[in-house]
Amino acid sequence: MGEYIEVKQRDVADFTYPEGCTVVLCNPPYGERMLDEEQAHELYKVMGKRLLPTDGRRLFVITPDGEFEELFGKKADKNRKLYNGMLMCRLYSYFKATPHN
Repeated sequence: MGEYIEVKQRDVADFTYPEGCTVVLCNPPYGERMLDEEQAHELYKVMGKRLLPTDGRRLFVITPDGEFEELFGKKADKNRKLYNGMLMCRLYSYFKATPHN
């Protein structure tokens, strides 16, 4: 599987999708252990500018922040409740193509 999966940690402001089909999974800071709430909200806004998927690409974000979709700038195609330990979160799924800006 190693030839099909690439794991990277990088600044979302520098992110660009590679060519072809891509799935991005992220569990960004949400203002509890890392960053404060205001910083986390600014991060979600940057994510919305850099991570909206286009053809053949999918994005999945795990966060407990109920304001995520509004801050990200787009309603998820699907969202599901799940638990990260004892913390109730949502898995926001973006898989419908978004036109290039």
